[in-house]
Amino acid sequence: MILTTDKMVFVTNQDNSDEYIENLITEYGTNQYRIKIDRTLSPPYYQLFHEWKEGKRQLNNCLFASSKLEKIVNYINQNIQ
Repeated sequence: MILTTDKMVFVTNQDNSDEYIENLITEYGTNQYRIKIDRTLSPPYYQLFHEWKEGKRQLNNCLFASSKLEKIVNYINQNIQ
């Protein structure tokens, strides 16, 4: 899947996705972002994460979550600088 916003283009991370959980990743500036799509719920649930590494540890911060993809896209367009 490819998701485009005004500022970013997210693509599916094939290594960390399956038929139930899909992870879309992008880099913007020097930051990495991920959208997690959980299809085990009805309707699907979307979460936007900011991710970074500290040493060997992969850390993330949930920025926004919604059951509507449009709200995630609007959040990115309005709040990510």
